[in-house]
Amino acid sequence: MMFCDILPGMNSEVFPLILINDHKQQEAALRNLLELAAICEAELRSIGIQPAAQIRWTVNTRATRRWGCCKKSGPDAYEISISSRLLQDDVDIQAVKDTIMHELLHTVKGTKGHTGLWLKLAAQVNQRLPQYHIQRTASYEEKGIEPVQARYLLRCTHCGRDFSRQKMSNLVRAPQNYRCGACGHPLERIK
Repeated sequence: MMFCDILPGMNSEVFPLILINDHKQQEAALRNLLELAAICEAELRSIGIQPAAQIRWTVNTRATRRWGCCKKSGPDAYEISISSRLLQDDVDIQAVKDTIMHELLHTVKGTKGHTGLWLKLAAQVNQRLPQYHIQRTASYEEKGIEPVQARYLLRCTHCGRDFSRQKMSNLVRAPQNYRCGACGHPLERIK
């Protein structure tokens, strides 16, 4: 495991650390993440929004259904993980910055979830920095990314609603023990 140092010109109070699992391939992506995070943080501060003083940045190589995640790790300290899929060369930089900005807003004092102050701040960012499109969720299409094909597919035997899963689970092993959330009928495994 290797850590990345603070970038020149970044606020010394904000000490982003990045965990590197796959050295060669991830180093460039991690440098880009730190650079983009510094830009996003500076843009937030320029409109009077103050993110947390301590943020640890990680790249999540396992996430397939989320773009980013922010977790509180101490008083005014957070860990933000960004999906490695977002940091690949074929992804538009603005899509990455939208996710970074979304996660940075979770570090602002008084925000919780995607309502209240967080929602107000997201609207403020979208208005004052029009290049951003901060929202609660974003689809693969909105990010301009090809969706990951699910390993397992389950279907409701009544309404035909599909449920995709990446990991083997009790639901995948024994779908007959579960019911569709829409109509309440049993599920079957298709793939």
